[in-house]
Amino acid sequence: MNDYMREVSSAARTWAGSFDEGIVGMKMTDLVVRDPYGEEPELTLPLRELVCSELRYVLRADAAARAGASPATRNYHFVEDADHDEPGDPDTGEELRHAAARLDQLTSTAELYGRGLYRGWPPEAANALQEASRVSALLADLVSHITEPVTENLRKGSVVALPAAGATDIPNQAAAAAAHSAAAEKIAGLLEDAGAKLHELSGQIGQLQHTTSAYPGASQHDGPTLDTEAVLDWRMQGCANQSRFHVRVFRPAGELPVVVMGQMGDNHSQSITNAVEEVAAVVAELLLGGAAHDTVRWVQLYPPGRFGGPHSEAGLIQAVRFDEPYGSPRWGHRTHDELEELAGGAVRSWHSSDYTIPAMTQRGIPVLHPETKRYRPRRNEPETDTSAPAPAPPPDPNSEPPRKNGRWWRRRRDQ
Repeated sequence: MNDYMREVSSAARTWAGSFDEGIVGMKMTDLVVRDPYGEEPELTLPLRELVCSELRYVLRADAAARAGASPATRNYHFVEDADHDEPGDPDTGEELRHAAARLDQLTSTAELYGRGLYRGWPPEAANALQEASRVSALLADLVSHITEPVTENLRKGSVVALPAAGATDIPNQAAAAAAHSAAAEKIAGLLEDAGAKLHELSGQIGQLQHTTSAYPGASQHDGPTLDTEAVLDWRMQGCANQSRFHVRVFRPAGELPVVVMGQMGDNHSQSITNAVEEVAAVVAELLLGGAAHDTVRWVQLYPPGRFGGPHSEAGLIQAVRFDEPYGSPRWGHRTHDELEELAGGAVRSWHSSDYTIPAMTQRGIPVLHPETKRYRPRRNEPETDTSAPAPAPPPDPNSEPPRKNGRWWRRRRDQ
């Protein structure tokens, strides 16, 4: 069994098994986990009525949080003359779950390409603070919602306040109820105040604007070593959408030219990482007079705001080295200071939202439209031998039979 099937099956069984068997109802459907490569048997998990309903809610709640939609609810009421169920109003618990899940989505930095919070940029930070404000307000309501019935039962004598540890005197029940009510009211008030202040802070931060110099301390203009600047806008061979990259050629005195290839915010095709060989080959042909791959220092750049996670504020800068003519690239991380040292002067930066063709056109930067074709050279192919093929050698009876191709996660079993 591959690891993905094992983990999904185990998680699903653990989750379904956490329900009380006495109230889950009758079996309604099966959840089937299937190996897309047909190398493992299917795994089937029967789902009972309550488990199905809760699974529907869990999936809808996660989708709503991920998309920033309204909270999902468990309560679906049938509407006459309608083809669908209409959700009721979410309760406090469902609202809290939505707000907490939304905060998790906004602040998650588990993946470089995830849609997590771009920490340091106003709109995303304001959204997260707004969700935190909602959580505080919901917690205030929850404190009152939970404590009021308990204190009311204490007043009526349905529950009793016991002596504190080490004490023998029975506390006055009415006084205990009043104390609990006062404490709950105070806590709810503090939470409401915190929610109001978070809401106010969210509005203030949301009014901030990022500067055109995206890296802290970076220049708003390129330095004097900038020689050539252009935008490449074309459909690469084999791609359906337009590729857009900003190219700058710096020529520091006594050093190799430095080419900075930036992925623009309105690029709708392959990333600069996946297309770096082709982009560099285009730059060499159109801007560098057919320069060889090892006569230039290549740098690829993702602007701030392009990713969530560790590169959200500083973007991502990588030096690129080709081990063969515009092929077999290797990458090495660089800081913005190291990039400016390499370029022999200032290197301007933009936030992803400003790093677009309209913004560059407004600055008078030329936009080039290369022809759709393959630019990087093909690897040398061996000459084709047209003579009759040599007869195959007889099989070795002591050799192992060929192994069946499998997925990368499969481990070879001992024979």
